[in-house]
Amino acid sequence: MRICLNLDPSRLLRWHLWLAIALAEVPGNEVSCAFAGARRPLPLICHLLLELERLVYGFRGNGATDHVEAALRSLPPPPSDQVDVVIDLSGEETLPAGRRVLTPLFNGVPGEIGVMAAVANDQDFLVDLYDTARPLRPWMARPASVDRVVFAASLDSVLSCAVQLILKALREETGSAASGVPRPRTAVPSLGALSALARATGTVTSKAIRCLDILARGGRMWGIGWRFDESASLLDKGAAAFWVFTGNTDSYLADPFPFRHQGQDFIFVEQYLYSKKRGCIAVVTANRNGTAGAPQIVLEEPHHLSYPFVFEQDGQIWMIPESGAAKNISLYRAVEFPYRWTREACLIEGIEGYDTTPLCHEGGFWFFVSPRLWRSTSWDVLSLFRAESLTGSWTPHAANPVLLDATLSRPAGAVIRHGGRTLRPVQDCTRGYGRAVTFCRIDALGESEFAQTPVGRIRSGAFECHTYNRRFGLEVIDLFGHVRGLRQVTTSYGLLAPDAPVLGPHGRSLSWPIPRPS
Repeated sequence: MRICLNLDPSRLLRWHLWLAIALAEVPGNEVSCAFAGARRPLPLICHLLLELERLVYGFRGNGATDHVEAALRSLPPPPSDQVDVVIDLSGEETLPAGRRVLTPLFNGVPGEIGVMAAVANDQDFLVDLYDTARPLRPWMARPASVDRVVFAASLDSVLSCAVQLILKALREETGSAASGVPRPRTAVPSLGALSALARATGTVTSKAIRCLDILARGGRMWGIGWRFDESASLLDKGAAAFWVFTGNTDSYLADPFPFRHQGQDFIFVEQYLYSKKRGCIAVVTANRNGTAGAPQIVLEEPHHLSYPFVFEQDGQIWMIPESGAAKNISLYRAVEFPYRWTREACLIEGIEGYDTTPLCHEGGFWFFVSPRLWRSTSWDVLSLFRAESLTGSWTPHAANPVLLDATLSRPAGAVIRHGGRTLRPVQDCTRGYGRAVTFCRIDALGESEFAQTPVGRIRSGAFECHTYNRRFGLEVIDLFGHVRGLRQVTTSYGLLAPDAPVLGPHGRSLSWPIPRPS
């Protein structure tokens, strides 16, 4: 199949290259590139905002809107005769000759500015792919975003989803497009996409100016909170005050995991270094008077690390940090706790997995992990793996992925035992990454089954939260918002559903052994 991408020469972006590469990988496809005569670049202030957001919020490189002009201009031009499919990513009126035309609109607007306008107007994201092969039924997707109020994060998520939607449309309608019957020029509605483009540009420019001002004055960032209480957890009390600790101007802290060793309390965290554009693992000493020591880096790799799950097993202290960027799940052992660690084993290779959370259950080990599939987000999918021993052979669950739900998938800390029930903290990412922590009661966990029920939720007022852990009376959370200079924050926990027993077959109660401390 001969496919031509029609591009605006002022917007030759990485997501266009993702699409070109994915199309070229399909056997029999020939991908070419044509350039529109008109130029409709993103406003300069939008580029400034995107760059500053990536710096402040620590997004890694290879963003969907990075310019990759050389790579796209190296694609061959379209043949002189008609191609099979034209994918119009320019919004241009005049297109190369093609039997079939695909035209994506983002919340009714052609081009990336439509995604930014949806962010500015606090709209749910919508991608409509108009297709001359089915003019009355556009293809549709409702993408998620890792952070709905951040332009760069939303663009990465929505444009990745658009690539998948285009590929899906080509797979499912190739037969009708290859018939050789000419199609109408376009199926895009007559409401005037270019006037919508002008309105969206004005909205985004105004919002971008406000966002730049906020970021320049010190925007939102992650910090950690902690409290000591040997007798009652936040889940018991319903509300509690946490001391707050943030990084300095060159980093932020998130993903706290507590651990007590020889009478001293430690909090292991992700410390994201703006200068290196990646996270590493640091440790903070926590004191009962509300003070904390400066974070000290204890583990650093050439790739991003976070979510330092620290636990004790067989007389050794271990850590499984998030290493999705390296596409593996690795196990580290403490050589000199807490400051020296060595990589002991690669437990699973070839998986871009995030927030791996181990659980000892019925004599074996389980991993809860959120994989990133292709260029999707990693917070709306949950997969499970099982092994007889920590360093044994890990087998995927028969129903993987066991969840496809941005509300209840991605892990948010160690599985805990509370009130006679096994609870799994999860991130609620419905409206963005890590907005809140929900606790799910595990109702079934086996080689071919998994079930959970949401029962409670942590809220931190105006702050977002995506990690909860408690160990030996040291309780920790993280916070996202304007936390710089904040000393304390009050966090609450509330029930979502009646606390009723869960019954198994024949009416017998289900129960699980207490997980090993983690």
